[in-house]
Amino acid sequence: MTKNKRTKGVLKAHYGMKDYFKSFKAHNPTIDIPRKKYNDIISEFNKKLVDMIIEENLTYTVPYLGSSINTRKEKKTPKIVNGKLYNTTPVDWKTTNELWNSDPEAREKKLLVRYTNSHTSRYVFRIYLKKYNYSFKNKKYYSFEPCRDFKRLLGKRINDETKPKYDTYLLY
Repeated sequence: MTKNKRTKGVLKAHYGMKDYFKSFKAHNPTIDIPRKKYNDIISEFNKKLVDMIIEENLTYTVPYLGSSINTRKEKKTPKIVNGKLYNTTPVDWKTTNELWNSDPEAREKKLLVRYTNSHTSRYVFRIYLKKYNYSFKNKKYYSFEPCRDFKRLLGKRINDETKPKYDTYLLY
């Protein structure tokens, strides 16, 4: 296991299309399909799945993992606990960097500009993986991080004025 300064620990094992194709060929030796066609089929399936999760509010149950992927909303408001302010609303990094470039004092104090999300009534939408209570080895070690395109498509759909207002279930 290799240590990496950027990840502050052990590198994670990532699997890609090449690994999935190799596994598919090992489990299905009678099916003769070129790798390019396999990749096209899987990519098309994933694009349609993302579209259905975002547009139709689909809850996709992942087979064999005991989890589901869907979009959820969560109300983010600043709170004062024991005299200390906790603000968990997302940071607007573009505006924050502009502020830091124009005002060195704000950079020293590390002031952050945060989104108000007034257009969504202070709700923050996210792609959520819900793990169910299935028991199998090393369940706690798997995680889900949606790709950047998936997140950007969700953001575009939320801000799209031509379609009905985007809504989903509250985060549970």
